[in-house]
Amino acid sequence: MTAVPPDALPLDASARFLQRLMATLTHGHRLDDPRDPVICRRWVEILDGIPDGKLFQIIPGTLRGLFRDPVQRPRLERAGLSADPPLKLEAIAPYVVSFRRFMAARSRPAEDEVTRGVIAGLRLELRRLKRQFDHVFDQAAALEAERERLTAENRELKREVLSLRLERDEAQRLISEARSKAFRFLRLYLFMLKEEWQRRRQDPIRMVTVEVAVETNLATLEALGWQDQAQKSAREILGPDLYAAYFDAGPLSDRAAVRPAAPRAAEDALGAFALPEPSREPRLAPRTLMAPSV
Repeated sequence: MTAVPPDALPLDASARFLQRLMATLTHGHRLDDPRDPVICRRWVEILDGIPDGKLFQIIPGTLRGLFRDPVQRPRLERAGLSADPPLKLEAIAPYVVSFRRFMAARSRPAEDEVTRGVIAGLRLELRRLKRQFDHVFDQAAALEAERERLTAENRELKREVLSLRLERDEAQRLISEARSKAFRFLRLYLFMLKEEWQRRRQDPIRMVTVEVAVETNLATLEALGWQDQAQKSAREILGPDLYAAYFDAGPLSDRAAVRPAAPRAAEDALGAFALPEPSREPRLAPRTLMAPSV
């Protein structure tokens, strides 16, 4: 923006401040630290003629508006200004007001005792303001450091969450593979169990081996949450009669197989799975397919 002569400046205080500020930025002057007497005098010249009461709104409001402009922001940063630390832009007006009062007090007759007291009071006020704003700047720097720490911690937590998700997906994939494999083996051994039961002469060793394999895969599928699928597959492969005979009355290897001479009727077909006559020896507890896991 091209600077205009002072006599052509608008009467509005914000516009006058903006015109003078742009001219100062064009010349490349530093405006970062109002605690520096040279920089403070520079601000006093820019704000000349603007009442003290308006400085507290005009300065931060105008500068923040310029920082939102992508064209003006680099110029402000080259002058040492920054919008990031809190209260830094609000700190300019109190220094300008204090400097104005100090200079006004010095322009009066030095021999006046009251004037000297005012000057001394203004100097004390300026020192007090400096200490207060130094404290505020320190707090702002601490807040900025804490924000950066929390940002870094947040990034680290996001990386940990991503890593845990990858581990979870891999574990789910392995569980799915183990479940599918156990289900295939269960169906295979159920067919073998059915075949062994239907053979005319049963091999006791083979029967026990098949039963152990069936029970092992059933327990595996129960632990992996597929007890319903295992139960349904067992009913489909064994059929309702053999399923009831095996799972409700104990292992087949502990009972003598009863074979029908010829299936003449439905009663003869069901009689193929009849249990032996009761004996005085203790009977195995009835077996049921594993209950669904919670």
